[in-house]
Amino acid sequence: MGWTFTVLGGGQEIGANSYLLKMNGIPILLDAGLHPKKYGLESLPDSDGVDHELEAIFISHAHLDHVGSLPVINHRQPQAPIFATIPTKDIALRMLHNTVTVMNIFREEKGILDYPFFEHEDLWPLEREIIGLDFKVAAGSSPSAGQIHSERVFLRGGIQARFIPAGHVLGAAGILLRQGKRHLYYTGDVSLQDQTLIPGAIIPDLKIDTLVLECTYANDPEYHSQHRQREIHSLASEASSILSNGGCVLIPAFALGRTQELLHIIHQLMRRGKIPSVPLYISGLGKSITEIYQEHRRYLRPQASILSFDLFSVLGYLDDLSIGSLLREPCLIVATNGMMVENTPSARLARWMVQEERHGIFFCGYIDPDTLGYRVFHATPGDSLAFSPDGESVTIKNPNIRRFYLSSHADRYELLELARKIHPRNIVLVHGQKAGMEFMQGELGGESQVFLGEKGKMISLE
Repeated sequence: MGWTFTVLGGGQEIGANSYLLKMNGIPILLDAGLHPKKYGLESLPDSDGVDHELEAIFISHAHLDHVGSLPVINHRQPQAPIFATIPTKDIALRMLHNTVTVMNIFREEKGILDYPFFEHEDLWPLEREIIGLDFKVAAGSSPSAGQIHSERVFLRGGIQARFIPAGHVLGAAGILLRQGKRHLYYTGDVSLQDQTLIPGAIIPDLKIDTLVLECTYANDPEYHSQHRQREIHSLASEASSILSNGGCVLIPAFALGRTQELLHIIHQLMRRGKIPSVPLYISGLGKSITEIYQEHRRYLRPQASILSFDLFSVLGYLDDLSIGSLLREPCLIVATNGMMVENTPSARLARWMVQEERHGIFFCGYIDPDTLGYRVFHATPGDSLAFSPDGESVTIKNPNIRRFYLSSHADRYELLELARKIHPRNIVLVHGQKAGMEFMQGELGGESQVFLGEKGKMISLE
């Protein structure tokens, strides 16, 4: 029967990541996400493509584009055990409870009757059903030797699976699957460089037959992850100038990963006098995830594990009155959502801040071209911009809208290096824009058989 790989979501786009792998007829699901830019049933992966009982479900990490539809697939496939790292399990449950709240708001405000896909009470069983695995140093080796992985999971058909660190965010893991002499490595979202809090990914030192590779930054030649310290220096310089002149700085950030990295970076910059010590605010979900980072700080880099995050205030509900009051004095705000999805705290704040010249808005992660954040970033003074489909447009006056590359993904050059180092027979490209994936295919096509993941398309891995 051989091996086949089918994209249920997240092929030539970033969102609703979910992949069906059949290993000699035994079906395994890799991730179960939601699409951040779509609503209702359109935001789900194609779970109808799962036409047999799953042997197991593996979750690479807890961002919603990888875990947001897990309760839906769990309801349809209750027999399938779910595996994740221990931190991913804890974060995923918190993210999913927040998703219930958001779906109920959308049902009320947007009239989307498909919502909610699941309720809070549907998540309680997942606390028992998700099997959390721990990273351990292999016997007879040291962490510096790169031999860190979870215990093996044994499945039918002689299939073995284990997690290996992927960098990216707390608990993120690549998934290594073996059947007989064949190996498949699914990177998940991967960061090869050490971040402030999270160590870089560990690359398997086995012969890999098939590499399933994320391509988030494959279409962005300007991003070089090794320039991280230079980007931090530039952020400090610009933030210091704005804050010293009475302005506020907004950094849109995802609650998981970016928020915690930025809190640590900002704290260090304030301690060294690189930016003024002004009030620091974060939004509510960011606080909850930060507390989980504290609980699992042994997974962080040693020099970061003693950090206390009790250095911030938590934003309450943001209406026009509270925003106006908040922005009177210099402050620094790290607020969800990283791409300014409509009606998130970052979008509400930005609507005010773009209308005043004294403030700054700093993007530090990936910005999807179809999002409000992308339109804000590319706006120039004098432009008119609507922050919601039915809202009035505002005139952009702010010249201090910047981007600093502090992403938790590998850059396109590292992705190419990773693929060439592993040198697999097959490469399946997923989780990226089509143009970037085509670039990767052109660069790697002479060395491996390279497939562009496409929703609904089954790829034969011979």
